[in-house]
Amino acid sequence: MTMKVGDKLVRKKQSLSFEEAMLELESILSKLESGNLSLNDSLNEFSNGVELYKYCYELLNKVEGKVKIILEKNNDDFEELDYSPN
Repeated sequence: MTMKVGDKLVRKKQSLSFEEAMLELESILSKLESGNLSLNDSLNEFSNGVELYKYCYELLNKVEGKVKIILEKNNDDFEELDYSPN
């Protein structure tokens, strides 16, 4: 059975915490920004980065849902507000 780079990443990411996945994304970004990768290696790293991004996004959505449930259970007047850093 042939295993593609993406298949290996899928198995690996299932055991990654959010923080570990973000560190891996930062590592991929550094490699891509270095300009030292071949076109094929760059494409593979980019593909891995996209998969990690989707994984992190899924984790964040799950956490957001849990936070909403906690807030709703603790406050009958729950109001969802958009986050604004400033």
